[in-house]
Amino acid sequence: MYIPFEALGGPDDEVDVCLIGGGAAGVIMAVKLALQGHRVLLCEGGDQTFSERSQALYEGQVQGDPYPALEDTRLRYLGGSTNHWGGISRPLDRYDFTAKPAAPDTAWPIERETLDPYYAEAADILDLQPISPDQEIVGSSLKRIHFSRGQPIRIKNKYASKIKNLPTIKCCLAANLFGLETQDGRVKSATFKSYQGSLRRVRARYFVLACGGIENSRLLLWCNRQTQGRLIPQPATLGRYWMEHPHATVGHALILAPAPLDLVDHYDIFLSPTAEAITEHGILNCGLRLHRMEDVVTQRLIYDLSTIAPSLARRFDALSRQGQGVYSLLLRAAWEQEPRRENRIELTREVDSLGMPRARLIWRQSALDLRTIRDTTLLFGDYLRNHDIGRLQLADWLTTAPIRPPAEGELAGRHHMGGTRMSHSPEHGIVDRDCRVFAQDNLYIAGSSVFPSVGHANPTLTLVQLAIRLTAHLEGRLSRQAAYLNSGILPKGSSAGLVRRLAAAST
Repeated sequence: MYIPFEALGGPDDEVDVCLIGGGAAGVIMAVKLALQGHRVLLCEGGDQTFSERSQALYEGQVQGDPYPALEDTRLRYLGGSTNHWGGISRPLDRYDFTAKPAAPDTAWPIERETLDPYYAEAADILDLQPISPDQEIVGSSLKRIHFSRGQPIRIKNKYASKIKNLPTIKCCLAANLFGLETQDGRVKSATFKSYQGSLRRVRARYFVLACGGIENSRLLLWCNRQTQGRLIPQPATLGRYWMEHPHATVGHALILAPAPLDLVDHYDIFLSPTAEAITEHGILNCGLRLHRMEDVVTQRLIYDLSTIAPSLARRFDALSRQGQGVYSLLLRAAWEQEPRRENRIELTREVDSLGMPRARLIWRQSALDLRTIRDTTLLFGDYLRNHDIGRLQLADWLTTAPIRPPAEGELAGRHHMGGTRMSHSPEHGIVDRDCRVFAQDNLYIAGSSVFPSVGHANPTLTLVQLAIRLTAHLEGRLSRQAAYLNSGILPKGSSAGLVRRLAAAST
């Protein structure tokens, strides 16, 4: 049920789990926990629908490579950025979880097999269609890959009735996190602020921060400053190793398209380098997106080809006139970015309407990032040339030395990842393999900000798998605590601190 801001934080109103952020991860976790009978509070800083007052809190600064204005990259109201999600999904590749030779920091502390048990439920939540297996293209160092492209869902609409009617869930809108109080390695309470400046304090057994790939970092940086570093005593990586999926048009191609590059019934096909090619060429992962163009473009490219390869152009022209399947392709791409400490979220001196420092994004593509897209595109060009089935024309920006990323166009997928990375130790990350903040027994982070590396696949499916896994983890801890309280091992009057320590020790 929905509650007003003024109803937050009654003296006897402790909940089992306080979810902070009403995007995909927050809503899914809140509903699943509430269905298990746990008392859940879901606090969303935005409103029920888009509002300028909420969206303006995403305004910030950008330094480095060209990037869209921060307030234009995500949505800040119930449902989060699933309100404009395109529905394109696939899992990360298995080797995306490992250390790549060119970038050892890409390793996760978990394997893809850790997330595989949650795939079916995540696919059902996101209404994904079955994804066909990848198909290696012999003699190319590439594989044809597939995405689910079902009707994109809106998390807010899918779970609207449950949020409204479940007695075990309370949802408060326009409740903006403004502080976290910690003592003895546990978060005691969270302070929320309304747009009118009122403050309310909420107590919970567990807190989950699920505010997105910039806000998670900004909020933790702010809260850690307020606690003089007690929230995250080892903050060396906080806000750092921030990543995106750069996007750009990378060229055009003329192609005779035999199987598996069958363009007769397909206008779009997708390719990526094989694991062996990534190792051999010392690159990262990348997704090429080949879009079939109209016949008039094909004829223009044949004409352009005649100036540099006249005999090949005559051959393509003759085949085209005979209707034998000469196609023109627009090549676009999204590629993996190297996890680099220099790419980060930090706080500015400017504050927003609530009095919290705004975010500054410092983001640059590395030489490895740019070599990844160039070399992957050239793998496709080599395949066309070596098999004499086509030719590739690189985009101008990929032919310069050094390569300079485009200053306009799509630029990036608006996929905010990293900043609170998952790691084996607090020296190298902010959360452990269970997404728990290292220094706090009851504070967790959900969403793509925990990604240690990003592959090239859109992040929504993976972050939902992680959210389902975190829900199961919290259910386990809550159930163990209830079992201790209801057993004869400890009397009901035992100290809550002792119960918490025993429950934590059993995880």
